[in-house]
Amino acid sequence: MSGSVRLCCATMENATDKKGNRMHMNNDSLQKAWNSDYMKNARLKMKNGEVLEACTKCMDQEARGYQSMRDDHGEEENLKKVNADGSMDTMPHSMELHFGNVCNLKCKMCAQDYSNQIGKELLKIGEKDKDFLKWVQKQSGNVNNWTNNLSVEYTWFQNEKTKRRLIEYVSEHITLLTIIGGEPTVIPEFYELLDYCYENDTLKDKVITIVTNLTNTNPKMTKWLPEMKSWNIWASLDGIGEVTEYIRYPSNFKKVTDNLNFYKQMLSEHGNGSITFSPAIQLLNIHQLDDMLKWFIDFSDGTWGDKINISWNAQVWYPRICNYDTAPRDYRLKVADKLDKSVEYFEKYKGISYFYNTQIENLRVDHLDPETEIYLQKSFMRYNDTQDKHRNCTTWRELLPDLEQSLTKSLK
Repeated sequence: MSGSVRLCCATMENATDKKGNRMHMNNDSLQKAWNSDYMKNARLKMKNGEVLEACTKCMDQEARGYQSMRDDHGEEENLKKVNADGSMDTMPHSMELHFGNVCNLKCKMCAQDYSNQIGKELLKIGEKDKDFLKWVQKQSGNVNNWTNNLSVEYTWFQNEKTKRRLIEYVSEHITLLTIIGGEPTVIPEFYELLDYCYENDTLKDKVITIVTNLTNTNPKMTKWLPEMKSWNIWASLDGIGEVTEYIRYPSNFKKVTDNLNFYKQMLSEHGNGSITFSPAIQLLNIHQLDDMLKWFIDFSDGTWGDKINISWNAQVWYPRICNYDTAPRDYRLKVADKLDKSVEYFEKYKGISYFYNTQIENLRVDHLDPETEIYLQKSFMRYNDTQDKHRNCTTWRELLPDLEQSLTKSLK
């Protein structure tokens, strides 16, 4: 989102040049970044079986039995193409492209690096509550991910030279494209890219994944989607009704479902697409995981596992107050018991049963020491109480009375 180059979206480590400066789309070509010393060293370490520091997040997820980004791609085939010095003779055919951090939502588990609205809101709250703002800025990773400049806005892609070079390269060379924001559907350059590929007749060569919060779409999608080799809507939907509206504030569940049905209709008419539900599983929605999955299955109308499916990659680790490890033990066990009643129901659904059971198993284990758990519980309450008061919306206490009762008991 910042215009830097990274191995993948799961790492916070930027590729650097020989002087240790981060490589950036406005300064460095894709060709230069692809065979930089950073990339060559990373490939050689991977080929030797070494675990990169940049990969620790995925390693931690796998250790808990969760799915990770490392499981999704054919790494072994790629490594066979690596030269002795770590370089590669061919340029990549796949790309994950983040169009900055322009967004229309302020999701609970997100941060200003991914949504320019979050930092703006925190600064607004800080005008009246300076102690809260100072506290948030010191709590990087606990209550807000990677806190830095709260007013940051990444608009590198609006540089005409960079934009032209990027769009031309994607049109000519990229066949497997994932587009992320911010929220791509509120960014004009996202539509400009699709239109350019359409006008140059290169959409037919592309498999395109659009990661979206489903709050917006565009009538031109009826023209663009059928022309693609295939498309996938990566649906960031974290609950049913008020739950997802609270987590992904200020979304509207009816509008989200209307847009989902638009893509479902496109799928039915043209058959070259798919929909992947990607819930960010966390403390605020783990109690509804069974109901949410059943809603996804009902929405698929018999196409589950074929054209409509689920990804478990969006397990929330940070901010830590959103990770359900933070919840008191009695609440986690109560939720685990509820989810356990649907284990048999999900056994017949591909892609659900194993990871669903993993969630239940992890709910039953104490992963935090008591001191850390209490600290995060207090932080959870302070952050959300303050934010809810500012938003004047349905509060977490109203939405999750069982959690409120459990936390109140735990913190006495």
